[in-house]
Amino acid sequence: MASKPTYDMKMEFENRLVAIVDVLGWSMATKTESASILFNALEPLMDRCAIHNEEYRQKLVNDFGDRVNPLMLNVQFGFISDCFILSMPVNMGSRIYSSVSDIMRKFLNSGFLVRGGVTAGSLFHRDQIVFGPALVEAHKIEANDAKFARVLIDISAINETGIGQDDAVMKDHLGNYIVDPFPSIATSPDMKKMLDGFFRLDHLIEITGENIKKFGIQPRIRDKWRFQAKVCALSLGKYGDVTNDWVEKFNDLSVE
Repeated sequence: MASKPTYDMKMEFENRLVAIVDVLGWSMATKTESASILFNALEPLMDRCAIHNEEYRQKLVNDFGDRVNPLMLNVQFGFISDCFILSMPVNMGSRIYSSVSDIMRKFLNSGFLVRGGVTAGSLFHRDQIVFGPALVEAHKIEANDAKFARVLIDISAINETGIGQDDAVMKDHLGNYIVDPFPSIATSPDMKKMLDGFFRLDHLIEITGENIKKFGIQPRIRDKWRFQAKVCALSLGKYGDVTNDWVEKFNDLSVE
């Protein structure tokens, strides 16, 4: 009887794209919010861990052999508390940006901002075990350079992936490459309805406004939400007139 294929877990550095992203305000939330609210906020991370782990990858190979989508075998994901790390080979291109964008929006819908960095370079990553020069650089960007509520993309990642029209990459109002919270989607006869259904824009405007008001006497936190509002307005501007109302509302929230 032929043996089942075995997933090849190489113990060596690879040239990978890596994103390290921190959830802002998490420590404070653990003191003010219930465990159930915090648990539900982490759902997007738990969903990723459920499909991006060695046990699940080996099961896919055992069950489906070479019919498994290679992408599933090469994406690595891990998280602890309020920080997650996502990586994939550089030949997977810009997919890392859309993945981070999706998680970012889900946290925004739960009332949390994120900050992080994306780099490319040598990395070893298997589930929660991750180390290498690329991770060190990504952490430096997250801790020292991102500063605001944004996921900053290092030039090393841009050089590997390039920038396509439909990639989840944009420049913020400071001129830096960041992950786009509302990347381009297919056009529709009722584009406004489609955008709101896909991105929950009215809800995000409400959440943003509530947090700016909530942290009115804490300028450092309030201004992070205002920065996020500015990024959202810039991102939505690429859709043209159909998003004018949302752009205006986010811009109004971003100013003093």
